[in-house]
Order: sequence, then structure tokens, then C-alpha cells
Amino acid sequence: MLCGALVILGLLTRLASILLLIDISVAIVSTKVPILLGHGFWGFSLAKLPRYGFLSMVHEARTDFAMWFGLLFLIVVGAGKKWSLDAKFVPVGSELGMRR
Repeated sequence: MLCGALVILGLLTRLASILLLIDISVAIVSTKVPILLGHGFWGFSLAKLPRYGFLSMVHEARTDFAMWFGLLFLIVVGAGKKWSLDAKFVPVGSELGMRR
């Protein structure tokens, strides 16, 4: 919850995005890999679904993948320079400043 608030505010966006990326990766492994395999995995239980396999896993994980790639984008690009708190606290000319 804290990392989500930091991303929304644009404060420490890259650090918060890394922590959220770890969180969503664990969620994908624990809930979607058993659907892909069709049986439990590392002690994670299998959800009851009409079908199992690759397409079922991708269907169930579409929101997770969208969040994963969105967080990857925030790690690469960083916070915006217009409304983020990162831009207000870090001087433009410094090494920690954002790219132009």
C-alpha cells in the first residue's frame, strides 16, 4: 500500500516500482504457474478452473502482466517531470535529475 501511494505521488518512484515488481512477480509465480502446469507448484495450490494450460494462464494473468510491464516502464523511465514530487525535490542539473 505504501509503495502504491509513492508511485501515485511520484515520490521515490523507481524504488517503489522495484518493490512492487517483486510483489507482482511473486503473485504471478504463486497463482498463475500452477494454472500453467495444471497441478500444485512449490506448495501453492491450484485454483479450480474449467481448463488449465498456457492459454488459461495467460487469460487469468492479463492484469498481472499489464501491471508488471507498467512497473517495468516506470523503472526505466522514472517519474514524470511535470507533476511528480521527485521532480520537485531533485534539482534538474544534478546527477540524480531526470533525463530531458
